[in-house]
Formats: sequence, C-alpha cells, structure tokens
Amino acid sequence: MRICSPHCGVDPETTSGGETYEREVLRHLAGLGHSIELLLARHKRHPEGVPNWTVHRLPIGRGLRWPVAALLLPRYIQRLYRHPGFDLLRAHSLRFIGPAALTARRRYRLDAPIVAHHHHLDADWLNPFIEARVMRGVERVVVGSEFAVRQAGEQLGVPREKFAVAPYGVDRRFQRGAPPAPLAARWGLDKTLVALFLGGLKSRKNLVFLLDAWREVTRARPDARLVIAGAGPMLEPLRRRAIRQGQAREVVFTGYVPESEKVAYYNLADLLLFPSSMEGFGFTVAEAMSCELPVVASNRGSLPELIVDGEGGFLVDPADREAFVRKTLLLCGDSMLRRKFGAANGERVDRLFRWDHCAATTARVYDDVLHTWRKGRVAARGAP
Repeated sequence: MRICSPHCGVDPETTSGGETYEREVLRHLAGLGHSIELLLARHKRHPEGVPNWTVHRLPIGRGLRWPVAALLLPRYIQRLYRHPGFDLLRAHSLRFIGPAALTARRRYRLDAPIVAHHHHLDADWLNPFIEARVMRGVERVVVGSEFAVRQAGEQLGVPREKFAVAPYGVDRRFQRGAPPAPLAARWGLDKTLVALFLGGLKSRKNLVFLLDAWREVTRARPDARLVIAGAGPMLEPLRRRAIRQGQAREVVFTGYVPESEKVAYYNLADLLLFPSSMEGFGFTVAEAMSCELPVVASNRGSLPELIVDGEGGFLVDPADREAFVRKTLLLCGDSMLRRKFGAANGERVDRLFRWDHCAATTARVYDDVLHTWRKGRVAARGAP
C-alpha cells in the first residue's frame, strides 16, 4: 500500500509524545512493506535511511500554523496523488492536517480514503468545529486508547464506529539494566533511593503537586531523591519553587534529556512518579514499565489502560496528595514489591505495547478501510 502522510514533524530527538508516535508507527509500517510518501517542511529533521520512506519537501522554511496548512497543503497533496500516486491519505493531526486532507479530496476529486490519527482532546472551543468535523468526514480515526474514544463521544458526539483502537508502542531498547554509575555520579545520586519524573515540563503534568507531595515523602525518607528530567516552560518556575520550599537537596532538575540517554535515566531510578492530569497514551509511563520500573501515576486519561493498579504500581487521583504520598512511601520502603511490580510491568509491555504490535494493528485498519472504499466505488460504478 502507498500511504501519503503530510506532516508536522518526525524528529529523531523530539520531546513530543505525538511526534514520537508518528516517527515510530511510520517506520514500522514501512518495515511491513508499505510505501510512505512523507510531505515535510524543508527545515524539519527526520530519521535518515528509513527503507520505504520518500520525503517530499514543502517549499517553506518554517512550520505551518493550522489555518495556513488548511489553505496551503491541498495542492501539494494533489501533486503527490498525481505522482507518484497513493492509495490512502493519512491525517496525523485532526487540526493541522485533517481540514487540508478533506479539502484536497473534495477539491481535486481524489479517489482515496482518509484515515486520521488522534491522541486526546485538550479543552478548546474550536473542537466541535474542527476536530468533530474531521472525525466525521474521514473514513476512520485511529486512537491509542479507549479513553480517546470515550472522550470524543462524550464531548463531541462522534459515534464509536468511527474509531479503531491501536495501542501505541515502546521500543525494545527500553529494558532493565544496571544503574549507570557515571549518571549517578553526575547528579550526586550514589547510594540513594531515586524516584524519577521524565517528560516535558508543562502545566498538565501536575508538577507543582509532585513537588509538594515529595516534600512530605522526604520527611519520612530523607535518603530519597526526586529527579525531574526534562525541559519545558515550567523548568525555572519549578526550580524556584523547590528552592523556596527548601528542596534544593532533595530534588534534582536535569534539564533536557536526549533520546539516547533516556534508558540510562530509567535504569538510574527505583520508581517512576507521574501525576499528569491528562495523557492520550503516556509514553514515559510505558517506557518506564518496559524498563521494569514500578509506577505511581494519575488515574486520569489513558493511564489506567497502561498500568494495572496493584499489579504494576498504583493509580491515584492527581488531586489526592495524601494518597499519592502514601503509595510512594509504600514503594520506597519495599524493594521486593518494587521488583515484583517492575517485572509485571515488563511482561505487560512485551505482551501489549510494542511498536510491531501497533503497526500491525494499524495496517489492518488501513487494509480494511481501503478494501471498503474500493468495494464502495465498484458498487457505485455498477449502479444504474
């Protein structure tokens, strides 16, 4: 199958979960033998040498804002339809690509089904006018969780049959290994119990809550350290808050973590803390689980589909600080429980959340959509 995917980005060093998903699912679809025609702005980086990828550059030097994309992209989609041609048009973003894909098909009469991909809805008054319209206009919407299906139904009234769930994946390089001594020395974490948060430092990650909870944890466990690994708009405000609260010694802020160092950070840690108020999947949690870490996480969004409460960690209301502290202290104080939960998490990821599983499920959805589309076209041509 030849798949056209106009794109915002597939950067090898992205810190975005959505962009990580796009890069990996497209790589693995190509690995299954599908041809990917990738339409990308000329300044955007991409993995080099991926078999079955062809990158077509847009003649722009910057990324597109979504209203501009809806106007600019349709003619470039049409050019790819003319040559080299494609069987299926993919919209990786409902807002950035969805309107352009629908416009291109209507305006240029492209004989191709459209499949959109979606993670979760953020609060926005435009959702009923853009996201809902795109969901209804495409043939199928692929999501990574049942949560995303429920959210779209409850907030936008989009019917269940529009969706296909293909749980996202984790690369097999995320696996348990020996704690990296150089990294521990870099941050002064020798012979300490380490709790880790890794990800973008943004408001929905609920990191003020985490700092406040950690202050209570360290009253009972002064030997424990919290590593907040990542960059983002909240880095300096969080750092200042930690200093004001007397947590300069108990909390380590690493700043940006390159993709190549992520596994080392997971193996540095004894447990993962992740109180995010909203996740469409939760790549950090899944990667930590793959590295056999136990987890204390929010019970919001899709996280309950990743973690089995009481088997791989604990799910807690992200507003309930007392419960979060209690569960964190339970794991801090019981190394056997940490090992048991970590092993269960590793097995669960292997069974349910690998990229080859995700790509195979996604490919079956594409095949089904294309078959139904072509069958419908044949029936329409044969109608009197």
